[in-house]
Amino acid sequence: MLDKTQLHQYQKELIAKAKTIPHIGLFMEPGLGKTVTALTIIEESPKGKTLIVAPKRVAESVWAQELQKWSHLRGMRHSKCMGSPTMRLDALSKQSEITIVNLENLVWLLEQGYNFDYLIIDESSRFKDPSTKRFKALKKHLRHFSRRIILTGTPTPQGIADLWSQVGILDLGQRLESSLTKFRDKYMDAGQRNRHTGVVYNWVPKSASSSIIQQKINDICMSLKAQDYLQLPKLSNVYHKIDTDKGFRTQYDTLKKTMVTEVEGEQITAPTAATLANKLLQFTSGAVYTQAGKDDWQEVDNSKLELLESILEESNTPTLVFYHFKHTLQRLKASFPHAVELSDDNIQSWCDGRIPVLLAHPQSGGIGINLQCNAGDSAQTVWFDLPWSSENYIQANARIYRQGQEKPVIIHHLMLNDTIDEHVLEVLEGKINLQEALLKALNFALVAVP
Repeated sequence: MLDKTQLHQYQKELIAKAKTIPHIGLFMEPGLGKTVTALTIIEESPKGKTLIVAPKRVAESVWAQELQKWSHLRGMRHSKCMGSPTMRLDALSKQSEITIVNLENLVWLLEQGYNFDYLIIDESSRFKDPSTKRFKALKKHLRHFSRRIILTGTPTPQGIADLWSQVGILDLGQRLESSLTKFRDKYMDAGQRNRHTGVVYNWVPKSASSSIIQQKINDICMSLKAQDYLQLPKLSNVYHKIDTDKGFRTQYDTLKKTMVTEVEGEQITAPTAATLANKLLQFTSGAVYTQAGKDDWQEVDNSKLELLESILEESNTPTLVFYHFKHTLQRLKASFPHAVELSDDNIQSWCDGRIPVLLAHPQSGGIGINLQCNAGDSAQTVWFDLPWSSENYIQANARIYRQGQEKPVIIHHLMLNDTIDEHVLEVLEGKINLQEALLKALNFALVAVP
């Protein structure tokens, strides 16, 4: 068991700073220990009841594990407000010092009328959209919490506008304006927009906005990067550009141009630009859902499977493979029978090196869990399907490349040449925004707004 003396110096400094800052944002990259830091801040605060809001997988395990890991936290009783309404009410009746609720049940809990003294929001970037039901419900109750803490390693996954609602949870709109409209008027300009409807596709920061916003919030938001505080092993990013055969290219280009193509006698259609982008990503994964139903799909290309096989053959290091589509998971299991799908029950086996290939979806395996693996000479991740979400991408990569990882880490990206994969990667690397990538991938015209 760990004790408080084993906290890093930067954690101790944050805990001390929180004594003078009732509402604080800990923008700490994965692996820096923001969970125990937040819990220790609560432990050193006057006695009260704490509500912790977290993504489902994190709510189920991470917070409870951390409470048991540290001696100074073990006395803090907790309950999980999850599951059926009966189970949730039972959890609330226990009068625990800490109540943990997943995002999906937050609105329900707030409607029950229970009072809490302190609030911790894990992965606060999930509240970046002020139009969501959970943000609107939470906003009504913010003043009732005498201490509010937000945690995230990716505070601005889609740009600085993501900060408005998150910082607002802390200061109720004092620093970054009282509404999103006022925030945009002051700090943003319209970027691309639809030339016919005038709808703005994206907002871009004014020239000095980023530095001004940073100055406005740096008294309550602490940003820490892992590379500045931890000794991490070497990280290598490898980009595999794959050429495809003429038949696949014809199908892909036809779908892109006409929104209709044919695969083994079955017509594949994409009625809107959004569904077209999704269909194209299915194509580059190597299979596409048919019109028959969500569980029916046709394989269109084996290039990524073949390359993954080569990667696994050339290295005996444990490999974590991220997929997006269900048909990708099915194809991976069929091609690699020894591969294991990630679950709570096999995490330790993976970390011990007993699972050579682990399959995970970035939304279930990308947040909160520790997947460091030092069993081989290195550890590697393979992105079989590339996600649009830079937040999911960053968080997923940090499951291995974090504190506790001692062996070098290699991250492989499987990409089909001259396809939508290339535009997705540009989004993930921060070179272009999501809307611009969609327009480029689908050959739509961009209209710059003066």
